[in-house]
Amino acid sequence: MKISLIIPAYNEGKRIGSTLRDYYNAFTDEFDDFEMIVEMDGCMDDTAEIVADFSVNKDNITIVEYPERIGKGGGLKRAFRAASGDIIGFTDADNSTKVTEFIELIHALEGTDIVVGQRYGGFDDIPLVRRVFSRGFNILVRLLFRLGISDTQCGAKVFRKEVVRDVLSHLIIDDFAFDVNFLYSAKKLGFKIKEVEIEWEYSEGSKIKLFNVTKKMFISLLKLRLFYSPFRFLIWTNQKEEAEAL
Repeated sequence: MKISLIIPAYNEGKRIGSTLRDYYNAFTDEFDDFEMIVEMDGCMDDTAEIVADFSVNKDNITIVEYPERIGKGGGLKRAFRAASGDIIGFTDADNSTKVTEFIELIHALEGTDIVVGQRYGGFDDIPLVRRVFSRGFNILVRLLFRLGISDTQCGAKVFRKEVVRDVLSHLIIDDFAFDVNFLYSAKKLGFKIKEVEIEWEYSEGSKIKLFNVTKKMFISLLKLRLFYSPFRFLIWTNQKEEAEAL
């Protein structure tokens, strides 16, 4: 069984090197067949050079790179299309989810279709303003979508390839609310979702502008709610045709 690991990265030059080493070495020991896909878009630091240097003489590393910023969701959709594994997952480039925890998510996929990490630990280190925004976002997700998932924004998730294949044409969000879009679409399609607790470490050095990103995420949630309502025609723009063109 082949594993595809996607690592989306945006200006992660200071942190991605250790993530690549930890995951590549552990996956080599744990799995007979795997590939690593590093997705980069709009990077303005040395992320691309670090990834290129690490991938030398490693045929199972694929680099998916775009010159402009296309968002977390936009990048992941393109990386999904490059993945060839029976199991496909993604994790953050900052190594906030250690590889031992991620491997547990893969093993937990037995008997289900999607495994989502549920973070514990590290929250005391998160700035207060960020915690407040995160809490508000989670409350809104629960009210609007009733997913039964406590941590939609955990950066560690694992899927069976059938899930990715079937959900791709239902994805309309390209920003950080992409995770909600993916999970809600998967649930509507009847796939089983399981949450598994993982130890998580807050990593300083976030590249996002909290207010701007949060505003976009809230707008995206409302857009997604409309998309799955009788008023869908207000925002429908041939998403299936656009997805197929990616």
